[in-house]
Amino acid sequence: MSTASNWPLPNNSIRYLIPKPLISELELNILSRGLYPLSFGKYISANNHYTRRTNHTDNLIIFCFDGVGQFSTSTCQGMIKKGDILFLPKGIEHQYKSSKKDPWSIYWVHIEGHLFEQFMDFIGTNRTNLILSVSNQIVFINEFEQLLATRNKSYQLNSFILAANIIKKIFALFTVNCNVEPKQLKQDFNLSKVTGFMEENISQKINLQQIADSLKLSKFYFAKQFLQHTGVSPIRYFLELKIKHACKLLDESNISVKDVALKIGYDDPYYFSRLFKKIMGLSPTQYRQSQYGH
Repeated sequence: MSTASNWPLPNNSIRYLIPKPLISELELNILSRGLYPLSFGKYISANNHYTRRTNHTDNLIIFCFDGVGQFSTSTCQGMIKKGDILFLPKGIEHQYKSSKKDPWSIYWVHIEGHLFEQFMDFIGTNRTNLILSVSNQIVFINEFEQLLATRNKSYQLNSFILAANIIKKIFALFTVNCNVEPKQLKQDFNLSKVTGFMEENISQKINLQQIADSLKLSKFYFAKQFLQHTGVSPIRYFLELKIKHACKLLDESNISVKDVALKIGYDDPYYFSRLFKKIMGLSPTQYRQSQYGH
């Protein structure tokens, strides 16, 4: 494991190392080996906290939930503020420190396992862009507190398998609760306004031009921005909204498939059924009869 910080731990903070014999078991166990903790902790108002590592042999994430810090590596540097996650994959020489004027409060986890860099790729972070901003701090604070709570259990493998899977959940949450870096946002692109427009017109047939017009943008520029922000095209996104609405109608009412189709803008129930099956893998009737949601 990478060298720990020599920062003196104050009374209101936590530093917890997992016993090495149990780390060896986590490395082999199928339920944990892809992503498992080596150590974790929580520092509150970490005045004078500073760490420099030239030999970083594991992976590290730092979640700043208050205050400010800064970091630097050979490929990037920057500030870490409230709501930011810093990713430091193994092999990267780095240093980080808390602000003197506004000391940070952080959760941190040293991690091992091949899934770390796979998650980084999926999230969109890399060695020149190591910061991710989260949109809902409370969600992550709750998860990190659950991770810290595992240290109160006995030194048993199942306790640390639980810790490993809490970390996997945290990484999964990164994929749906992150903000695009401010420099990538365009002031004339408002995703909430677009999705609101789609929701209001869920029963209509609208095209790309009409959606772009709702933001007063060219359809080519709009389509590019939408894809960058969501990972799918506007029309695909609108189709998925329609299918989600159809699922809700099928779950919560007894209206016919034909009427469901009409309510989301399809006059031809057979065409609607083909689209529904393409997205869901089941026909509307099969969906209504399935036991998956019960």
